Amino acid sequence: MNKLKSRIGLSFSYVFLIVLTSCSSDDIDALSVVEDEEIIDDDNSGIDTNSYILAVDPDDGVELINHDGETLFEWAINGLGDDAELQSDGSLVAIQAATNPRINFGGYGGKFIKINADQTTDWEFTYSSDSYISHHDVNYLSNGNIIFLIWEKVDSDDAAQMGFSGNFDIYPDAVIEMNPLTQEVVWEWHFTDHVIQDYDSNLDNYGVVADYPNKIDINYNSTQNDGDITHANGLTLDETNDLLYVTVNYYSEVWVIDHSTTTEEAATSEGGNYNLGGDLVYRFGNPLAYDNVGDVTLNRVHYPNLFDDNKMLVFANNLYNGQSAVVEYQLSPPYQLVAGQDNEPTVTWEFTDPDLYNLSIGGAVRMSNGNTLIAEGDGTIWEVNNNGDVLWQTTDIRRPWRAYAFPVDDEAITALGL
Repeated sequence: MNKLKSRIGLSFSYVFLIVLTSCSSDDIDALSVVEDEEIIDDDNSGIDTNSYILAVDPDDGVELINHDGETLFEWAINGLGDDAELQSDGSLVAIQAATNPRINFGGYGGKFIKINADQTTDWEFTYSSDSYISHHDVNYLSNGNIIFLIWEKVDSDDAAQMGFSGNFDIYPDAVIEMNPLTQEVVWEWHFTDHVIQDYDSNLDNYGVVADYPNKIDINYNSTQNDGDITHANGLTLDETNDLLYVTVNYYSEVWVIDHSTTTEEAATSEGGNYNLGGDLVYRFGNPLAYDNVGDVTLNRVHYPNLFDDNKMLVFANNLYNGQSAVVEYQLSPPYQLVAGQDNEPTVTWEFTDPDLYNLSIGGAVRMSNGNTLIAEGDGTIWEVNNNGDVLWQTTDIRRPWRAYAFPVDDEAITALGL
C-alpha cells in the first residue's frame, strides 16, 4: 500500500525547500518536504464501512454510495456549479450552472436549488447578470440563509484607479449572505474594499504590501489576463466564532473574514469582533502573497474543511509540482496577523501520493473512524488512514468535486429512508 510523504507521529520536523518562479503565476513551483518523524500505529486502519459517501460530480450530479460502489440514492441535477450539500432533514442544497451565463469561468453557477428528501423542490432562484454570478460553493446556515461566492465585474478603468497594474477588466470575488425565500441580501463582503498596491503612488490603495498583512495585494496575480485574478472556490462559516474561511485558489491561501461585522462595517477596516471591519483577520498557506515570512504550505487550494477543535483539512492541488496533497492544520483563534512575523499555523498531518493529482478541484473530510476521505477531481475517491495507508478507492465517479462521509445512522441518511 502507498504511504504518505509526511505522517503523523509523536514529533514533527518539517523543512520546506522552496523554489518559486513568479509570485503572480498560476503555478508556483512546488515545495519539497523533508521529514524526520516517529511513526505511530493507530486503531483506524480499517475501511469505514459504517459510513456512506455523498459523491458530488459537476458533470453527472449527486449520488449516495457505499463502499461496494452501490448507488443508494441519487439526485438528477443538470449542470452543477459545483457544490451540493446534504442537510440533516434529507434535503439537498445545490448550486447549479446558469444557462448562457455572461461570466463563465470554470466553476460558474448562477442558480440555487433546495430539493426535499422526497425529491420535490423547496425553492430555487437565479443569481446571475452581466456584472456578477455566483460560483463554486454554497453553505446552508442554521438561520435558513445561504452564503456563497460571487465573481463581480470591475471594468479596466476602475481597476486601474484602484492600482491594478493590468489593462483589462477584472472579476474579483465577493461573498453574499442571502435569505433564499425572499432573495434579500443580509450581509456582503467585497475583495475590492480591502486591497493594497505598491504599483503606483498616484493611484488609490497605495502602500507597502508587507506593512499591511490584513490587506490583499491586488497585483499578486495581475498577469491573469482573463481577469479571474482571485478564483476563490470554497467557503466555510464557523457559526460559533462567526468567522468565514475562504479558499482562494490563485493566491494559494485560506482567508479568514470576520462575519460578525455589519455589511457597512465589512466595507471598511473597522468594526466587528476583531475591529478590523472586512479586512482579513487571518490568512495562511502562502505568506508570499503578502510579502511575509513563513513556510509556504499551499500551491493552489480547495475546500476549507473546518472540523473538530479548529482543525482544518484543505486540498493542496499542486503542492509537489504535479502532485496534490491533503494538508491538516491546527488553527488557534482568536487570530492575529503581524507584519514581518511568521503567522502560519501548525501543520499536523499531510497525505500525498504520486497518483494523487488534480489542478482544478478536490477536497477532503475526516470520517467517523478517523480515516480521511479524499475527492481527487481526476476521477478517484480515496480513503486513507492516519498512517497514510490507502485502504479503498473508487473510480466510478467521473469528476468528483467533493466526497462527503455520513455515518449510516446519521439523521440525514435516516431522512432519506435508508
